[in-house]
Amino acid sequence: MASQPEIQPDPGPDTIDPGAPPETPPVIPPAEDPVRQPDEVNPVPPDVVAPNQQPAEMPPPQQ
Repeated sequence: MASQPEIQPDPGPDTIDPGAPPETPPVIPPAEDPVRQPDEVNPVPPDVVAPNQQPAEMPPPQQ
């Protein structure tokens, strides 16, 4: 009977190991990735929108 209880605890840790790593990595990367991307993307949109607005304003005055 001593061998039975010993085998049960073995499979326990094995199942937790593979389950824990997958859950921890996916939660940390997504949180840091989205936070860093928006910061770098913010300065880019303003630059692209400024040039687009200039040409749009020029046509109306000509008419």
